[in-house]
Amino acid sequence: MIMVTKLKVEIENHEDWDFAKTDTKYMTHGIHPYPAKMIPQISKRLIERYGTKKGLVLDPFTGSGGVLVEARLAQLNSVGIDVNPLACLLSEVKANPVDPNILENSWKKLDANIQNDIQNNTNYDLPKALYKVKLDYWFKEQTTKDLVTIRNNIQRIENVPIRKFFSICLSSTVRKVSGTRGREFKLYRIKPEEWEKYNPDTLMEFKSQTTKYIEKMREYYQKAPHKLFSKTFIADNRTIHTDEFPEEGNIILSNTPPKLVVTSPPYGDSQTTVAYGQFSRYPALWINYEQGFENEVIMKVDKLGLGGFKNRNVIHDFPALSKTLDAISEKDTERSMDANSFFSDLYQSLEVMYNVVDNESTSCIVVANRTMRRIRIPTHLIIMEMAVDIGFENKITLIPRKIPSKRLPWKNAPENVQGLQGNTMSTENIIVLRKS
Repeated sequence: MIMVTKLKVEIENHEDWDFAKTDTKYMTHGIHPYPAKMIPQISKRLIERYGTKKGLVLDPFTGSGGVLVEARLAQLNSVGIDVNPLACLLSEVKANPVDPNILENSWKKLDANIQNDIQNNTNYDLPKALYKVKLDYWFKEQTTKDLVTIRNNIQRIENVPIRKFFSICLSSTVRKVSGTRGREFKLYRIKPEEWEKYNPDTLMEFKSQTTKYIEKMREYYQKAPHKLFSKTFIADNRTIHTDEFPEEGNIILSNTPPKLVVTSPPYGDSQTTVAYGQFSRYPALWINYEQGFENEVIMKVDKLGLGGFKNRNVIHDFPALSKTLDAISEKDTERSMDANSFFSDLYQSLEVMYNVVDNESTSCIVVANRTMRRIRIPTHLIIMEMAVDIGFENKITLIPRKIPSKRLPWKNAPENVQGLQGNTMSTENIIVLRKS
């Protein structure tokens, strides 16, 4: 046991949390890429360890929905919240089992309709959501035509869960056939010489994604309980229990306060860390006929996230945060304000989370400690100090883990100076908080 200011932190290291060389894409976890995903083995173990029978599981930063998938596999209802419409749609599709035989039959009809349109050279109007977008910069002309054909045929599917499933197949295809760099989450186009030769087979890619995802759903459908709910809500988690939050969500969370939170919030503002909005923008614009996919929301996802707007009001005087902000400020005042804005918003999220969860509940937060201007930010320590200030118990369990592999580069050049590199995040901490 070690003491950190008012905290009593017990570091747990007797169990392997690295999960090196394990399959992280089993069942519907293998549907659609998404930035900085929490691997399912973490949420699975946390739910098994801290979940309670018939207790609701909440993920206030649902991302790609892995927590909701594991909650259902553990026979628990769950709620996921995210400001990103694509994240919520993806979570909903992954967590709610759909009969794969129905999907197979629907796919045969959809494929036949698409092929018929191609043979008859049927033309569809470009979606209004894409009128003001420079499509020719990101998509080849034939690619755009094929995507419009696929989209319009999906849109005519009346069964909502089936339509949403194929919309996610389309979203994944958009990512594959666009001119964006494959290993980047921010919007950067491939090199000019690559773009000149680029000629993706959009229809074949859509078929490949669809057949693969149907098999992933088949595996999930056989294992997941069907008589449960996995609800997702497009919203800012700081608006829970206000009129800004969806009424259905407020009813669920009021009638069944969560017994367990498992979540992984962003590690910083989207401008300086992972740009979830940029990653999702074009897939979301292509499928924006679904409810909640309004252009003004799609285009502002990164602004709506934590730290998206400058907050120059200094938040509570937490020792770890104050020292960090001072150290960053000595190098870059604006970056210090970015960090302050992010943690100010994160504090509000933690505060609402505390007010929403039930007494005798557990909240598990997975975070990594990023750097800013080469100053290592002790995010885990800052969150622990904030949590105790909000009202969580000061006896906290901390579980460190190494990240065996990740899509983000191990080194980057944060100051954009050629030849100058800095380490990115290679370790994570799981913070276990309790409300009595």
